[in-house]
Amino acid sequence: MEKTISIIIRTKNEEKLIEKCLTAVFNQDFKDFEVIIVDSGSTDKTLEIAKQFPIKIVQYQHGDSSFKPGKALNLGIQNSFGKYIVMLSAHCIPENNHWLEELLEEIGSKDVAGVYGGQKATTETNNVDKLDLLLFFGPDRL
Repeated sequence: MEKTISIIIRTKNEEKLIEKCLTAVFNQDFKDFEVIIVDSGSTDKTLEIAKQFPIKIVQYQHGDSSFKPGKALNLGIQNSFGKYIVMLSAHCIPENNHWLEELLEEIGSKDVAGVYGGQKATTETNNVDKLDLLLFFGPDRL
């Protein structure tokens, strides 16, 4: 069944933040979406927590080879039905209930091929990731 948006969420041992992430996603004002969790072998309670939400789970089996984020996302896309794809990591939490609407508004222009939402660190974010987020996204809206 086609949806407007397919939200692909990568996970691996994200039990500390997956509930916050999914709660924020399912609290969006825009409701025409599906959520696909692409899990890379979680050994904690990530999937147990995630199954409390109406999601689809796809397992990314990378065996002895190293993890490749692009392959995980492609697997999620292959299992999606949305017109638009939104990619999210389980430790990323939408800041407000208008996140999806704002992404859709921006992509409506013929001159736009893709959009992204800025990322801010949470109290749980480690210092290396905090610095990376600040350097990549900065404090300004782009």
